[in-house]
This record gives sequence, C-alpha cells and structure tokens, in this order.
Amino acid sequence: MIFDSHTHLNLAAFDKDLEQIIQKNKQENVFVINIGTCLETSKKAVAIAKQYENCWATVGLHPSHTGPMKVDKNELNTINFNSEFKNPEVFDGNFEILLQEPKVVAIGECGLDYSYLKDFSKKDQEKYQEAQKKEFKKQIQIAKKYQLPLSLHVRNLYEQALSILEAEEYKGQGVFHFFTGNLSQAKMIIDKGFLIGLSGVITYSSEMDRVIEAILLKKILIETDAPYVAPIPYRGQRNEPIYVREVAKKIAQIKKLSQEEVERVTFQNTVELFKLQLQ
Repeated sequence: MIFDSHTHLNLAAFDKDLEQIIQKNKQENVFVINIGTCLETSKKAVAIAKQYENCWATVGLHPSHTGPMKVDKNELNTINFNSEFKNPEVFDGNFEILLQEPKVVAIGECGLDYSYLKDFSKKDQEKYQEAQKKEFKKQIQIAKKYQLPLSLHVRNLYEQALSILEAEEYKGQGVFHFFTGNLSQAKMIIDKGFLIGLSGVITYSSEMDRVIEAILLKKILIETDAPYVAPIPYRGQRNEPIYVREVAKKIAQIKKLSQEEVERVTFQNTVELFKLQLQ
C-alpha cells in the first residue's frame, strides 16, 4: 500500500477518465487525498471521497485564488467562464459547510505564493499579498476551530508562513506540501511540528538530495500533486497518483533504504497526520 498525500483528481484534467484512474489506484493499492483549491474543487474533492473508499478530501482556498487569476484549464472547466480570468474568492461559510463531511481530513491547500502576482503593478502586488495573508489566517483559525491539520502551499516564503502560523497561535499539525526549500528551512519546519511533503520534482535533479538525506523518514509525506509535475520517467505527461511510487523510489535511493520501507513509513505518516479511519 502507498499513499499519495496530495493529489487533485478533483480537477478538470481528470474529468474524462476519473473512474478509470480511481479503479487503477484501487488495483495498485494507491490511497489518495484530493486537495481542495477553491470552492468548486473542494466540493468535487468531497464528492469523490464520499463515493470511493480509497479517497479522502481537504477543503481550502489556494493562495492563487485570493486574487484575479488566469483560469487553468487543468484545474477548472473553462466552459464555465466568460473570460480568461477568474474572480478572487474568499474562504467563507460555503467552505465551512463542507467540513461536516466525515472524510474531510484537513484545511487547505492554503498559504502564501507571490509568484502569481509578478505581472501586477507594485501597488496591486501589495494588495493581493495582503489578501493572501488574510485568507491564510482565516483558514488557520478554521483549522483550530475544527481541530484539523493544515495542507500548506508555500512557495519560497517558509519563514513568513511560519511567522503567521505562530502569530495565529496555531498549535496543530500540518504538512508543507511540495517542499523545495533548503535544509535549514526544512529543519525549521520540522522543529515547529510540521511535516515535509515531497513530490516528483525531487526526481529531476540532485538538488534536494541533501535535505532528503538529512531529515527523518518519519517527518516525510510523499505526493504527486497530479496532474502537475510528473516524476521521471513520466515528465511532460499528465501526472497520476500511481506515479507516487517514483517519489518513494527516489527517497529510498537517497536514504539507502528499501522502497517498501519508504512506502510503509510514509503511508503510516499520512494516516497519523490526517487521523484516517481505514476500513
């Protein structure tokens, strides 16, 4: 058994073959957590979790959705939009209603990512950065209210995100998904009680090897972030949850462990973090 702790079968990229993908996961003993990115994809994640026993869901607002964003055809069905831009969203009661579902296991993905703002004016960048922080803080408080862990999307702003979590007095757990930082940042995150999520990007080069070698396997989750960033040897293709085994394989090589051991421990890490009830 293996766990893809952060994937997106709830996105438009899987609309045409969702059933086949989920059945393939089941045959291969791949369990998944589908991550909400906005209200629409959070609803879809919950619907999938209710229908399939090997799927769970999170509910959250990705930082890119807190400002005007170009519609990503892999994420949302572009037929539903009259322009190439999607209006900003806020994390409100419509999201909170979804938390009543028993297979919702975390808040997120939420956090900070200013890379989406590079084409805006300096004034607008500052405005949308503040919007990201505001919606991030709201989701932290909801996680506290419902005693749920956080699925964190943070790009090159690890110190700032940790500072916000501390200021909001967040004492719960969570995972910094798709981690690409340095060893000092990884240790800082782990020291604060969070886990590190590693994706297929670690198969592209040796850049993350030192970080992976140094941190305990007990502090690692593995993920695909499908449909994005497929690992080698599938790079350039649509990513799928079954490719999470390539992430486990790479970690095993770096840490000089068996792949089976990496799959077993990261599976248990995922179950423990998200407090999953397995049948």
